[in-house]
Amino acid sequence: MAKIIKTSDYTDWNEVDGALRRMGEIDVRLQKLEGQMTLKINEIKADYDAKAAGLKAERKAIEENIGLFAESRKQEFAKVRSKDLTFGVVAYRVATRVVVKSKTATVAALKALGLQQYLRIVEEPDKEAMSGLDATTLAKVGATLKTEDKLRIEPNMERIKEKEAA
Repeated sequence: MAKIIKTSDYTDWNEVDGALRRMGEIDVRLQKLEGQMTLKINEIKADYDAKAAGLKAERKAIEENIGLFAESRKQEFAKVRSKDLTFGVVAYRVATRVVVKSKTATVAALKALGLQQYLRIVEEPDKEAMSGLDATTLAKVGATLKTEDKLRIEPNMERIKEKEAA
């Protein structure tokens, strides 16, 4: 299968400069559209919050009342831990959790007692630091340096805005 070679539509640097200007104009328009979108999204969120606030408050009040009712009849949950009703379930479950008053003090105490297995340690390669290693060492750890000649295309926004304003 033959390899397809792409060619540019531009024939000289003046055309490329014009294309950069057009890119900048597009960026300016996109920024304006994104600003308008953000304003509309914020309006929709505010409208939703206003409409939903009453329903959320009502739901929370109902949930609190059901909780108070269930608390007052907790003895009914001694043998059977849940009540299946027509429109839902009210149940108690045993939940145990660890409460840590001070992360720093707890970490220090766990280390002092030799309980490192109860510490969560996130380990990952530090690519920035590894960039200073030689190729042999990188190969030993299963890494390589990759050097690329990356093209940077950057419209001059100040000049484009000056042209639009003029």
